[in-house]
Amino acid sequence: MTYEEFKQEITDYLVQQPELSLTPDMVKLYEDGYTSDDPLELQLIRDTNIRYHRLESDTLIGDIICIVGTGDIAQMCRQEVQYLFKEWQANGWPAVIHIFKENLAMAAKARQTGLIDSLTNYESIKEHLIIRPLNFTDRRYELNDTIYKRVGDIALVLYLLAFDETNGQKHDVGSIKIKKSIFNEWDIDEEEAWHAALLNTNIMSPPRLYVNLSDAIDPPYTRGTFMALNPDVTSFGPQDIPTLTTTTQMNGAIARFYPGVMEKIAQMAGDQDYYVAFTSIHDIKIHIKGSIAPIRILRNVKSVNQAFPKDEILSRKVYLYEREKKELRMLEL
Repeated sequence: MTYEEFKQEITDYLVQQPELSLTPDMVKLYEDGYTSDDPLELQLIRDTNIRYHRLESDTLIGDIICIVGTGDIAQMCRQEVQYLFKEWQANGWPAVIHIFKENLAMAAKARQTGLIDSLTNYESIKEHLIIRPLNFTDRRYELNDTIYKRVGDIALVLYLLAFDETNGQKHDVGSIKIKKSIFNEWDIDEEEAWHAALLNTNIMSPPRLYVNLSDAIDPPYTRGTFMALNPDVTSFGPQDIPTLTTTTQMNGAIARFYPGVMEKIAQMAGDQDYYVAFTSIHDIKIHIKGSIAPIRILRNVKSVNQAFPKDEILSRKVYLYEREKKELRMLEL
């Protein structure tokens, strides 16, 4: 089957699958070059181009297929047809169906919490706001209409956590960025929302500092505590390269931005300045100043980034925390 044949067949095929419970009006194919005068479709086109191509355009780049939610399905599921075709070539129709089943299940979970329907009511959702770190350079276009703070080449983005479930084997998280139009409905100061979200994130994912790399492997909850009343870790030396993350180790780099964390690490380092290497969205490496040349740290960051998917890259820079100024600054190397 050619790509064009696959593109023409996939819509009917999805509707025919009982496990997906889709009707023809729920499945729509948008082809490369499509544009629209409808505001909702135009927003879809813009969002899709930014998400997949990092470009702003009112004309669709590439083919996409969308499932528009009804009933228990709260939001649109969107996939690139080229990506689906490659999955079909490698693993057949079952792989394509699995992708849509996962997407629909995630959307249904988000709908069932009721939080998405309450987006414009700050009091209803404020305990479910969180902050996630993203690379600003790679995401700048998709952040245009969102609430975020920029730190160097990092963006700290305001999200609604729709659900967070763990069944022992699989960890499902569903979150959506807060758009400026939604935030404006809240009629509150941005700092109020920011404070609430950072507090929520800290409570859900407390910070951890693992001095040895092996300490981060399936650790008990108390391992790596350093901001607690009776900490598990109290100091580290120039030869150590501690890992800063959170208890969940998912989006764990946010721990650097919790109140008091940077100051506490400086104290544990013997009241010294230190370099910060954001090795992914999930963790950070700490190097006491003078223990290693920053250019070597930068090479290591570049090497690690090459091994990670692009969505997990947080920074391509090295940062220095200066304890007297209580300031983290990006170095140009």
